[in-house]
Amino acid sequence: MAVRVNSQETASGAAETFAVVLARAVVPLWLFTGAVLKLLDGSPSNLPAALIKWLGSLDVDLVFVLHFTIAAELIVAGVMVLLPPLARTAGIVMLGAFLPVLVGDVLLGASSCGCFGAISIHPGITLTVDVIFFLALLVFGRREPKLALTRTLPSSRVIFAGLWSLASVAVAFGLATGGVQQDAGATGGSAGLAQGAGGALPAEGYYLPDYDSWVGRPFVDLDVASWVRGLPSDLGIGQQYVVFYRKDCEHCHELLELYFSGALSWPTTAIAVPERSGFPTENLQEFPCSECRLAELPAGVDWFFKTPVVVRLGDGVVECAAEVDPEAPECLVW
Repeated sequence: MAVRVNSQETASGAAETFAVVLARAVVPLWLFTGAVLKLLDGSPSNLPAALIKWLGSLDVDLVFVLHFTIAAELIVAGVMVLLPPLARTAGIVMLGAFLPVLVGDVLLGASSCGCFGAISIHPGITLTVDVIFFLALLVFGRREPKLALTRTLPSSRVIFAGLWSLASVAVAFGLATGGVQQDAGATGGSAGLAQGAGGALPAEGYYLPDYDSWVGRPFVDLDVASWVRGLPSDLGIGQQYVVFYRKDCEHCHELLELYFSGALSWPTTAIAVPERSGFPTENLQEFPCSECRLAELPAGVDWFFKTPVVVRLGDGVVECAAEVDPEAPECLVW
């Protein structure tokens, strides 16, 4: 009986120790790493796909979302280290907020969770890790006195946590804002060409297309058209197609190979979409549309096109615009 009791106490003690290490070291480090990598990347294009879809459709500023996310992760990481009575609760709240976003990423088929900036990690992996952390804090930490909520907190630790929080906000919004502005202006030649084509680059540093709002409007009147370099002048004549593609996008080249190779029934303009830093130099696909008129968007901006995108024009007016599946593309009428 004594052996059984001792073994139970040992197991319980190990679980509680694990909860403390998780709450005050592992999870804070997990959050801090994500915040720093997003800060270094400085691009809202690497936010979780679910956030981009949900908040972008509400016209929420995605650059602000990036800054807010970085600040929140830094603050919570500091609170979990500096204020043990709040560590478990803060971790559960933060991880609980992540879970719906990660589930959304998985359902959307995102290739990266966006949790670590430009470093691509499948959302299924991050979801699994976060669920384990969440449940461990929820179950193992509930009996640990060191993680129990208290009515009072040490004044010195509260002051340090407050200073850390202020510094986190200053770093997140100050450095991230500087990074985005610097990137947007770093491609001076591209920006100049874009302005020469008819419009300055988006002031927000990114462009999130609303395809429904395109329908029924002349393509040349769309804001995106003012940024395209090399746009043909005859888009208002008859039926035509515009295809937004990426040079390293397999689905884009599959679409072009299936429907736009050889002799074209209708004039087609292929617009290359770059990353913020420029066009890719690796994993390039052979361009199969020999009769396509070629144009491109400038670098220096996060273009939120999930390519390929097909736009059908009738006498210059957008009749259909959609992100398409190359095997069953919308908007094509031959």
